[in-house]
This record gives sequence, structure tokens and C-alpha cells, in this order.
Amino acid sequence: MPKPTSFGRYNDLNLSLTDAQRADGWHYTMTKEQEWDSYGYVVRDQLRFCLHVKDGLIDVVEDYLETDKKGLIDVNLPDKEGKTPLMVAASQGHAKVVAALLNAGAELELADKSIKEERISAYDYAKGWPHQAGNERRDDCLEIMTEFVRTGKVPENLSMPQA
Repeated sequence: MPKPTSFGRYNDLNLSLTDAQRADGWHYTMTKEQEWDSYGYVVRDQLRFCLHVKDGLIDVVEDYLETDKKGLIDVNLPDKEGKTPLMVAASQGHAKVVAALLNAGAELELADKSIKEERISAYDYAKGWPHQAGNERRDDCLEIMTEFVRTGKVPENLSMPQA
């Protein structure tokens, strides 16, 4: 992803702090641009994006993926648990988010970084891995990913319910 041309009016996040926060000693050590230069994404935006993926908030996810905010995140960055946003969306059954991530370049073949003994992908999470109570099979997500592998496109009609 090329470096964004603009980091918005709050490139220096210290400008977003209230007087009370400053008085309490809050301070950002890096600007958004410096974070992007160091990490390839902006930490605050990446965390927000991942939380919205987990919650299945398609409107916010699409805002990140389809606007100039896309340059602030890494769509394939594993979280602290080793899962990419696609894995999280697939495990939660957020079919529309899965489709949006695939359209934005999320990689299906990536494996969960926290699991050393097996190669677990978003497809496996959609199949209900690990197979125990609370981990359901997500057929709508499986259909989207299967169609994407077969044709390189997500199905146009996503009328399935969003969890």
C-alpha cells in the first residue's frame, strides 16, 4: 500500500487531547504519519478497524476500505491473537464483512500466526474451527470464500442475514 497523501487534520494526535487529558500527562509520542512510516499502518485506525470487523459493522468497515482511510490500515495484519481481520469476520459469521475484505485484497491463504501445529485459515474458522461449543459453521461465509476462490469475485447478491 502506498503512503497516504494526507493523514487528516489530526495527524498530530496530541491536538485531539482535551486540556484535562494533557493535565493528566497524556501524550502521543508519534504522529499518524510517523506511525505509518514505522509500521505501515496507523495504530489507532488499525485497532478501530479490527474492532469494527469483529462487531460486524459493515458501514464502518466499508468506510475504511473504500475511502482514503484504507491507506491507514493493513487489511491482512494479524491481531494480537494471530488472526487476520478476514479470520475474525469468518469466525463471527459476518458475511458482508468477509465479502468487503475480500474485495479489498484480504488474503484467504494466510494462516493464524498463533497456531503452530496446524495451518488454520479464514476458511477453517468459517467451518467452525476449533470444533467446540460456541464455534458454529458459517455457511454464508464459506459460500462467499468458495466463490471468490473459484471466480476471483465475491457473489453480487449478499442477501443472507448479517449476524
